[in-house]
Amino acid sequence: MGLRTGLIIGTTSFLLGTLAMHWTADHLILWQSPVTYDSVFTAYTYYQDTMVDMPALFQRFLHGVGTMAALLLISKALGGRESNWLFDGASLFLFGAAGLVYYHKIAPSLATLPPKAPSPGSAAVDSRDAVFAPLREIATSHTVLAVALVGVLLLQSGQYYSERLEERERIEEDEARICRRQRRREQEEKRKERL
Repeated sequence: MGLRTGLIIGTTSFLLGTLAMHWTADHLILWQSPVTYDSVFTAYTYYQDTMVDMPALFQRFLHGVGTMAALLLISKALGGRESNWLFDGASLFLFGAAGLVYYHKIAPSLATLPPKAPSPGSAAVDSRDAVFAPLREIATSHTVLAVALVGVLLLQSGQYYSERLEERERIEEDEARICRRQRRREQEEKRKERL
């Protein structure tokens, strides 16, 4: 595995790990039925504390990791091999789609969260609620991001596997060619001995 592939897998895994952290809040909004105001309150306070009130240094770090992964994918896709266009091009497409989802869905939804937390309660939440709608948008977007990043990891792993398979086949062909040459030499030596 090359350095760029390792760095791509590392940065993508890091970003996937940050999404996995949000699962505690996303699960309450997407997969729990019925969604109660307690769940909305928990998810709201989680996102308010971890994403909205995140220090600017951490935001820049996350954006830097994402930018680094994108630049690595671009440089690897332009490597000139045919498999690079297939695997790295598809990875770049998925990574770009993930970036678009983040900037066009998650960032605006975080900006529209009201400054006041909803009051906790056990009643079911209306889907048009001013707090619930952006939280649901964030949670569904996180799911899309996770699927896209897993796709990038699978494509990079598939490329590594196919390159190893090609290398193994090339080695086997070289060994077979060497064996044929050796047999020819041995046959020629036997003919010379007979004469």
